[in-house]
Amino acid sequence: MSALAIVGAACSGGDATPTRTRVAEAQPTQTPYIIYIPVTVTPGPVIATLEPTSTASAPEPTAVPPTRVPPTPRPAQPTTPPQPTTPPESATPEPPTATPAPTCGQTYQVTTLTFPENGALRRAKSGSGAGATIQFKWEPIATYELDPHIGYRVNITSSRNSQALYISHNDYLKEQVAILSQQATYGMTQGDDVTASWSVDVIMASGEFNDVGDDTQPPVGTVTVCGPTSPTFTIDLVVEG
Repeated sequence: MSALAIVGAACSGGDATPTRTRVAEAQPTQTPYIIYIPVTVTPGPVIATLEPTSTASAPEPTAVPPTRVPPTPRPAQPTTPPQPTTPPESATPEPPTATPAPTCGQTYQVTTLTFPENGALRRAKSGSGAGATIQFKWEPIATYELDPHIGYRVNITSSRNSQALYISHNDYLKEQVAILSQQATYGMTQGDDVTASWSVDVIMASGEFNDVGDDTQPPVGTVTVCGPTSPTFTIDLVVEG
């Protein structure tokens, strides 16, 4: 609009007849004016995109650990073919209850040996081939009968062998002797002359005494010694040809 106004003013004047400048009178060349009309372009407002903001209205809840941890799943087991059924084994039988050792009730001891005398000589084998036996005697612990499980054990020992004789107290009151057989006597020597020692223990057995037959048979059950051993005597055993 400003450019149009200026042009219009130049064209209109007080004199309607335009004045033409002669060539000879022409003014020096003038640099035409260039009118710049600044055009300002106002950029539109820039609208920034804002990230939505959120304000926590309440504190975050505290995590509560689980009261029970779930079990870890087991890996799948390979499928095996069914095995043949094994018959159940028979139950192992319980061991038998141990028999308690018998109680003598009091202390007993044989104090006197009577036969054979200390240092006596005995033949282990006679020259005629007749059987040689040895009789043993002592004073009993009582002159009356006692518990039938109480008796005596005669201990006979040599450098070659050893032997024991058994007899109940009640049977000894009747027999008054315990006998070592010819075979057992010879076995004490093993064929050579030896010296043997003998003594007596009072014992109590949990079972019965074998008072019939060979005195070398021990009583049935457990044997308990009821007191100190008697004094010891010796016997010289001679083997004759």
